[in-house]
Amino acid sequence: MKVYLEKTDVATIEQYELIKNVNSIYPDIMISKQVKNKFKNNFKTNEFLSADVVYENVSKFKLYNVTILDNRCLSYTFLTPDDVLIFGEVRTFDGNTVRTLYKLDKGKSLMQYFINGKLINEVKG
Repeated sequence: MKVYLEKTDVATIEQYELIKNVNSIYPDIMISKQVKNKFKNNFKTNEFLSADVVYENVSKFKLYNVTILDNRCLSYTFLTPDDVLIFGEVRTFDGNTVRTLYKLDKGKSLMQYFINGKLINEVKG
């Protein structure tokens, strides 16, 4: 039997460093020191699943969600007041920070790929 737990806490050093590093390159992903950690527990140990970054003031968005998947990867979903959906992932590896961005706006789609903040590919649909 497994139990799923959530606990709001101060971000670990690794979680905070990831979000701070990502924000320095991609400032639309905001910094916070609070996270809601999600665990799976088998009554012996907690297994980390993910952590939702907790923000106090994101009123300029209908939805603003950033989830830390591990110490090198996070996913994000934003919904603007005019119903533009923006989502994707940011990963760090080999000293680089890679971002995928998907944007849906009134039937138009956009996919962008960035390395260290520089656009390397864009596909419009």
